Amino acid sequence: MYQAINQNRLYILDYHDIYFPYLEKIKVSEGKAYASRTVFFLSHEDRLKPLAIELSLPQLVDGKPAKKNRVFTPTGNAAHWNLAKIHVNINDFGVHELVCHWLRTHAVIEPFTIATRRQLSAMHPLHVLLLPHFRNTMNINALARKALISADGIIESTFSPENTQSR
Repeated sequence: MYQAINQNRLYILDYHDIYFPYLEKIKVSEGKAYASRTVFFLSHEDRLKPLAIELSLPQLVDGKPAKKNRVFTPTGNAAHWNLAKIHVNINDFGVHELVCHWLRTHAVIEPFTIATRRQLSAMHPLHVLLLPHFRNTMNINALARKALISADGIIESTFSPENTQSR
């Protein structure tokens, strides 16, 4: 284990802090989602292999909020291990779509699109250069807000753990 740490072969995928504050709301709506942490080992073939998955749920202990953590490994119950991997994939997909893709691309570029159209002349070289890149940005973002990322939108209704359990 120490050798793997010293060789930078252990990685952690930690969605605990991102998801945990929202789990109580999901639990109230009769869904079940987990905050996850996953430890990976980088093999000599340059493949990440999951070693352990920690899933956390909020709960009350003596009337006080607490966490219920369970750790799953590939050597344990195969069905539990596969379900734990599914929860990690759901967390990973949610963060990718909503944070990495939506927030860091579409939402970030929108103010620049608005500023370019409001502040620069249509003949300004930057306006001319950026126009093809900004052409449909506002329409795409408006449609995404309406259909994809809204409450009960396509992403939530298709990929949230609450809805995948009923399938």
